[in-house]
Amino acid sequence: MNTIGGPSGRPHSRTCRRRPPPPRTVWIVGCSMTAVMVPPLGSFGRLDRHRAGARTASGTSYVSLAHRLRIRRDTDEMKVGPSDDVFVGRARELEALEGALDAARACRGGTVLITGEAGIGKTRLTSELSVRARDAGFEVLLGRSIDLVGTELPYQPFAQALGPVGALPRADGQQFRVFELVLGLLTERADSAPVLLVLEDLHWADTSTLDLVVYLAQYVDDRPVLLVGTYRADERSSAERMLRLANGVRRSGSALLVDLGPLDRDELATLVASYAVPPRTAAFADTIVVRSEGNPFFAQELIAAARDGGLPRGLRELLLQRVDRLDQQARAVVRIASAAGREVGYSLLRAVAVMPEQDVRIALRQAVEHGVLVAEPATSSYRFRHALLAEAVYATLLPGEREEIHEHLAEELARSGAAAPAELAPHWAAAGRMAEALAASVAAANEAVSVAGLAEARAHLERAISLWPAVPNAAELAGSDLGGICSWAAVLAGETGEAPRAVELVRQAIDLVGVGDRRRAALLQVRLGEYLHQIGSDLSGLAALERAVELAPAEPVPDRAYVVASLAGGLMVAWRHAASVRLAEEALALARDAGAGEGLVRALTVRGADLVYLGRTEEGLADLREALLVAEEIGDRIGLDRVYVNLTDSLTMLGRLEESVQIGRAGLEAIHRYGLKSAVLVSNLIEALLARGEWDEADALSTAALRSTMASFPYMLLMLRADLDVGRGDFVAAREHLDAALQTLRPDRGLGIYDVDLAELALWERRWADAAEHTNAALESLGSVRAEQLRVWFCAKGLRAQADLAAVARTRRDAAAERSVLDRADQLIAVARRAGEDALPVTPVGGAWLGLAEAEYERTRGIADPGLWVDAAGRWELLARAPLTAYCRWRQAEAVVTAGGSRAEASIPARSAYEVAVRIGAQPLQRELELLAELARLRIATPPADVEPAGGFDEVLGLTAREAEVLTLLSRGCTDREIAVTLVISVRTVGVHVSHILRKLGAANRIEAAAIAHRMSGHS
Repeated sequence: MNTIGGPSGRPHSRTCRRRPPPPRTVWIVGCSMTAVMVPPLGSFGRLDRHRAGARTASGTSYVSLAHRLRIRRDTDEMKVGPSDDVFVGRARELEALEGALDAARACRGGTVLITGEAGIGKTRLTSELSVRARDAGFEVLLGRSIDLVGTELPYQPFAQALGPVGALPRADGQQFRVFELVLGLLTERADSAPVLLVLEDLHWADTSTLDLVVYLAQYVDDRPVLLVGTYRADERSSAERMLRLANGVRRSGSALLVDLGPLDRDELATLVASYAVPPRTAAFADTIVVRSEGNPFFAQELIAAARDGGLPRGLRELLLQRVDRLDQQARAVVRIASAAGREVGYSLLRAVAVMPEQDVRIALRQAVEHGVLVAEPATSSYRFRHALLAEAVYATLLPGEREEIHEHLAEELARSGAAAPAELAPHWAAAGRMAEALAASVAAANEAVSVAGLAEARAHLERAISLWPAVPNAAELAGSDLGGICSWAAVLAGETGEAPRAVELVRQAIDLVGVGDRRRAALLQVRLGEYLHQIGSDLSGLAALERAVELAPAEPVPDRAYVVASLAGGLMVAWRHAASVRLAEEALALARDAGAGEGLVRALTVRGADLVYLGRTEEGLADLREALLVAEEIGDRIGLDRVYVNLTDSLTMLGRLEESVQIGRAGLEAIHRYGLKSAVLVSNLIEALLARGEWDEADALSTAALRSTMASFPYMLLMLRADLDVGRGDFVAAREHLDAALQTLRPDRGLGIYDVDLAELALWERRWADAAEHTNAALESLGSVRAEQLRVWFCAKGLRAQADLAAVARTRRDAAAERSVLDRADQLIAVARRAGEDALPVTPVGGAWLGLAEAEYERTRGIADPGLWVDAAGRWELLARAPLTAYCRWRQAEAVVTAGGSRAEASIPARSAYEVAVRIGAQPLQRELELLAELARLRIATPPADVEPAGGFDEVLGLTAREAEVLTLLSRGCTDREIAVTLVISVRTVGVHVSHILRKLGAANRIEAAAIAHRMSGHS
């Protein structure tokens, strides 16, 4: 698939020096903890919330009460108050985490994601893990994401975690370089001691932080580093982002997901009993259990509130009761802290609080003692004991009070220079200081772009756009007019896979700019055309590109070259290659004369793809490779994406799949350095992987892509996922993905590819009439478009459907139906031959499809010719397309059996196909081969015992009930003697029945009769 317009190696890994585990102290009541190793490569361990509290049939918990309770005593007397010193439950989870620590110490690092609803105990679990890690000699680094001030500050939790050991590395505009430097810093620290890096509250993290977590997960597997991240499962606003995070981490192969569910009744009772709070009666415990619903934080709050008498009606009131116990000065400090965020530095609180420093300290001490705030000595800061508590306090701020606090916070942060613009902007906005908020938002966008935080940059610009009407001198403060800001935001939206929003933003920019500045108006029309194409509005997109050329002045030449090349790109994706190449050459001449870098990249990209599709392969590939070099040299990130898209598309079309896969992987890595997302490049890589039979990688890649928020070309990913679903036999999922793709499908239905996908599903479900209709629709969608490599492919699929329809008609002795099928087959093979001949000079794939079409055509005529299938399989084998090679080998074996060949001769291609089917997980093909092997007694592998065709042959084939029973057993490969024993009849009687069956079916032998039975089982 194409669109308009040096792989980096794996980071060097030092040799891990194995060191004996240092002595450690573990306080356990009743029994010892057994280490659980992190799951092996390719797996994703999961401690499910429902299983964590599982019980035996007798009602006894799998984990003993003594095991579930661990109390760490610093003195002989257990402390009373907030349960920071009490650790209840989570035995299985902690056991697995200690296993991960052991693995990391042995240089088998990994990543753990701990998820659960707010208050479920994620932080308490990581705190306990951190204590054990320190006891075991680990260096523990902790970072938390900012909540109330927004999520647009790139890498904030990493900056906090790495602050004590070194500043967060910077690399202007090179996100991948930032990633490498962070990995290098962790590796360096791990030389002295194993490292536990804890990142809390990732649901509030910026996109760049999440990308860095995924990156690190891929490369800590051979380092003494354990990365642990926590996030809320009940944050709806971040649910999709967290799914992408989990899926990205899963691909590392050394990951564990700990899903924290509610504590069970016994565990909560233990928690209540651990508090020296009267009254500890059964009724009191029951009330806590019911009210908390297994949430330990809620339970702790209920217990703590009970000290002052009575139980609150709701959690918010409960939380505020704890705050209400503070004196006036302490409450004032807490309110400031709630506006600053869950965690706030002491110096900022001291500066903003309107009271003497001694009073600030007293207020903070009181807030800590009452469990409202927690002191963080390492960072000289304070944080709320739980985010819900911060939110509850923040909600109590009165109008006017809220604005005043945010204003003071912003002024102090600006004065001290301690905050980045990304942190200042939300405070200024909340304070009603719109001018300062707008200026800070634009500055934050620039800073985010400098570290490739494109999604965060767009969020800042969106805020600036919303503030614009309230700021009289907005253009002066922003350094641009509103049209420029909208255009910039549109570019960022397009680069991060949000084409629908990009269309809205660029249209807003077009309205603001007008046509007075023709150069600027033309470039905006180019962007509009591109984004319209991405959302499927091809005709409107092409019209916008044509309008761009009309508006573009002759000078400056670089812009003119870029605009003309863009229109050429629009024609290219419309398969109008002859017209496109002429415009591309015009643009190329302008670009070379003017030294226009981006115009040169675009013109070369378009002309290269055109030449490849016009059969001038080497010239076209040379253009594309030159475009790649120029794009990398000048840092044209958008152009780089286009080149990789068109290069991978061209290579796949040419049948050079291995090269396409390599380029696709390198391309994704390259654009990710700039923070770009490309649904088309991902789709092209998946397409090549599917064609090669690398279905596991395609599975992981498509799963991750479908969980992303990319809104550009969504149907591509859905259709490719359906291809994989069909190949692996998950027909329900395939239908769901195809239905979803239909919602955003273009009018040309993907040039008919969508209908061919429907046909493929119907073929494997043995709905051959439906498959025939879908291939006919595909050819109609293709229309007059000169895409002959697609046309011959569609014809081959149609002929496969006609072959099975012809067999059904012959079995039913329906001469009229057979004649109709043969007539359609004659039409299809004629089209296939013309299309194949036209496609062959462009790509050998066209010849391979024609070879398959010829073999299917002969099958339609009832001719079993193994030689045609040998030829077809050989063509696909040369192109390294394992799934299609296996399909042809299956048909070859089937033809050998039908033609009366030996079992040894048939077993060779059948075994070859079966090995591929098993390796890639092609279950429908595997089942067909197992059935063939059972029927013909071929040696390929041991088939499963449950493979048998459906019954109902007496009604479908006109057999008697006894003959239908005999055919069922015969189709399972049974001998006459075995049939006789099963049915309790004589062998002679079986022979008579078999003779009648062969006569009624018009079958030449038992094998052909069994094949007919299998075919007709779907029509009973």
